[in-house]
Amino acid sequence: YLMLAKGSPEMLLDCCTSGIKGLEQFPLTAEGRSQVLSDNAAMAGQGLRVLGFAYRPMATVPIEGDADAAEQGLVWLGLVGMIDALRPEVRVAVERCRGAGIRPMMITGDHQLTAMAIAQSLGIADSQSRSLSGADLEAMDQAELEAAVKKVSIYARVSPEHKLRIVKALQKDHQIVAMTGDGVNDAPALKQAEIGIAMGITGTDVSKEASDMVLLDDNFATIVAATEEGRVVYTNIRRFVKYILGSNIGELLTIALSPLLLPILDVPLSPLQILWMNLVTDGFPALALAVEPAEPDVMERPPHDPQESIFARGLGAYMLRIGIVFTIISVTMMVWAYHWSQQEGDPDRWKTMVFTTLCLAQMGHAIAVRSNTRLTVEMSPFSNPFVLVAVTVTCLLQLMLIYVEPLRNFFGTHLLSPYELLICFGFSTLLFVWVELEKVYRRIRGKVVRD
Repeated sequence: YLMLAKGSPEMLLDCCTSGIKGLEQFPLTAEGRSQVLSDNAAMAGQGLRVLGFAYRPMATVPIEGDADAAEQGLVWLGLVGMIDALRPEVRVAVERCRGAGIRPMMITGDHQLTAMAIAQSLGIADSQSRSLSGADLEAMDQAELEAAVKKVSIYARVSPEHKLRIVKALQKDHQIVAMTGDGVNDAPALKQAEIGIAMGITGTDVSKEASDMVLLDDNFATIVAATEEGRVVYTNIRRFVKYILGSNIGELLTIALSPLLLPILDVPLSPLQILWMNLVTDGFPALALAVEPAEPDVMERPPHDPQESIFARGLGAYMLRIGIVFTIISVTMMVWAYHWSQQEGDPDRWKTMVFTTLCLAQMGHAIAVRSNTRLTVEMSPFSNPFVLVAVTVTCLLQLMLIYVEPLRNFFGTHLLSPYELLICFGFSTLLFVWVELEKVYRRIRGKVVRD
């Protein structure tokens, strides 16, 4: 019988007592062992994954469960180095991670030199970076490890228990940890991490069950793409809230304050008109804003506190500010329209002008709110055609409520002259101009508030 063994060169070499050259065996001396380890280090330093091979002739089959005793007195055969070619997109993905404030780390069972060579080629580490081995981790208590993980990003020759300790140490430092793995033994670390990511191709069923998501193509770049998509979705949620609540605060204040500030006026809108604003002029543009594509710098922004309120970073103040500006514009227009309609002999025409101004102002707000940093003229109107279509359709529907007689009668509006319609457009444009001027002011001050 012949027993064949392969594995970590350092560990397998400890089980060998002799080597072979040609057909002749010779005893392994300290000098010979040193030469094997030197060759192993040289190969690992080139980024190769190195395996040691050995054998042992046996007269009988070893007893089951007695492998440790059988794997002694082996004859050393040699080393095999193989390269696991890196996908070209991974280095770009690592660079994007760093730009986004995400710290990539490598935790592997490979030799330290192999891990460092690969990490340097990917940009995870440089020549001055430090790495830790499983043996180093064994010698550390948890407090020492918690201090080390703040600086060390490369871990080699680690066991599943070490992975779990590393994840816990990072969490102790208030880090959000995403952990990848494919083996059964990776399950504890995958479960402990905030986001466990199992490999869909090479991953075991146990690792997939323990994870929060499964990576179908086993490609690190896909994780980065998913991170970008998540940022876009969250930004669009904030943009949706900014538009809806900012506009609604202005509408609410306008309707509520107009009879209080000006006793000569009554409530300018009917319930049906208010319902129209909530369902159509609020709804269509808001849904279009929810699919706004990623801004160019979305992966260059630092991460935000996951516990922060959705109104954080000035969103709440923005909505109140825009609501007040919206109210001032609407009430000013309301006073003018009221006196104008009295002169024209149609005392209720001002209500239609207010209704039209409120609806059209929201269209300008929807166009301006697409970006918190870029002016509207700097963005292509076709980058999000949904907003363009929503604004155009909503404006046409609003005009139909004025100029199509059945709709005019149903919604209780009045026919407006071209001059009156132009006044409505002029006042409604002021909200758009205000939002754009805020962007210019922040740019001059050098204060950029990103969504």
